[in-house]
Amino acid sequence: MVRSGFSNIDKSTQKTKEWLHEVQDELGWEDENMVYIAFRAVIQTLRDRLPVEEAIELGDELPMVMKGLYYEGYTPKHKPEKIKNRTEFFQKVQQKSPRRPIQTEEATRAVFHLLENKLSGGGEINQVKGNLPKDIQNFWESSVK
Repeated sequence: MVRSGFSNIDKSTQKTKEWLHEVQDELGWEDENMVYIAFRAVIQTLRDRLPVEEAIELGDELPMVMKGLYYEGYTPKHKPEKIKNRTEFFQKVQQKSPRRPIQTEEATRAVFHLLENKLSGGGEINQVKGNLPKDIQNFWESSVK
């Protein structure tokens, strides 16, 4: 018997893998688990820095499977977090991957680049960037050139 009822999940899983492989290619890392850890840490740090409504709008743009990574552990209470600059952003990224140190600046640059490439058509990325401190906005802009 051929089953096809999970095609949306299959498509989303494939899309998630493609996105993570793009990040992996940009970083040049061999360890796929580290790419996953880094991606999750960056996307969750970004989520926590955004106002709740904006965080939800960004989450709506992600592939279904990736939404699980994005929303994992999310509590909207006390959001947005007071991350004032990219140094604090990188520190928060590292805190979200406590078991294994990651190259936070490289990882953040790669994830920002991916989001810019995948989500820039609808204006959502401009709204996301507009909710970030200038220092992080400038880092984002330098990441996508």
